[in-house]
Amino acid sequence: MNELKAALRDLDQRYLLFKQQQFTFITALDHTRENAHDKTQPVSTLAQVQNYLDHHCSNTTDKRIMIMFLDLCKDLTEFCSQLQDINPKSCSPDDVLEKCKVLLSCNHDMRNLRATYPHDEVNHLSCEEAKHHYGGVISILPIALDYLKDGIGIIELAQYEAAKNNRYAQCDKREEPRESKESSTQTAPLQMKDCEIMKWKTSIKKKNKPLMFKPPWVPAGKTNGL
Repeated sequence: MNELKAALRDLDQRYLLFKQQQFTFITALDHTRENAHDKTQPVSTLAQVQNYLDHHCSNTTDKRIMIMFLDLCKDLTEFCSQLQDINPKSCSPDDVLEKCKVLLSCNHDMRNLRATYPHDEVNHLSCEEAKHHYGGVISILPIALDYLKDGIGIIELAQYEAAKNNRYAQCDKREEPRESKESSTQTAPLQMKDCEIMKWKTSIKKKNKPLMFKPPWVPAGKTNGL
């Protein structure tokens, strides 16, 4: 888990470096969209950005910043897959990692995507037209990073609960033999006591047994009244 946290911090630092060059990225999209004669519609998918890079990008600076953006999206997708492999709830469609995976897919429509507070990427766009055309593509990275941070938090909590339950199970196993030993030592004195009570009752019965009547002893040759 520490290695995953370190990898996420590295991705976060790379994004902060990209964020500082947001204006350069918007300028590159402007150039490539103009070359593609595609300036009427907003940037809607990552596949569209890849197409601009592959077929309509001739400027070295534009190419560098667009590669930086797409590489970061690819690495975030791979990191999301790593977390899904160890996340016990990754099969749920409501899981944050599944949402992140869908968000970063090549053909996901991000036109209406907007990063809200505390993110300020959209507010840094110059005008409403720029927000309309680039609000989605600018928002995808901060939202994806938020999903990944939430995913790591969920995995950490699940691992903590599992470890806690395992400790409780081990404690129960250690206490079991002691309890059985105590129960055996308690039953032994009771059995001895029961035997003593039985013997005591038997002796009382013997003492209280009625005696047979015997006539007084008379010397031989004597009779009564003589």
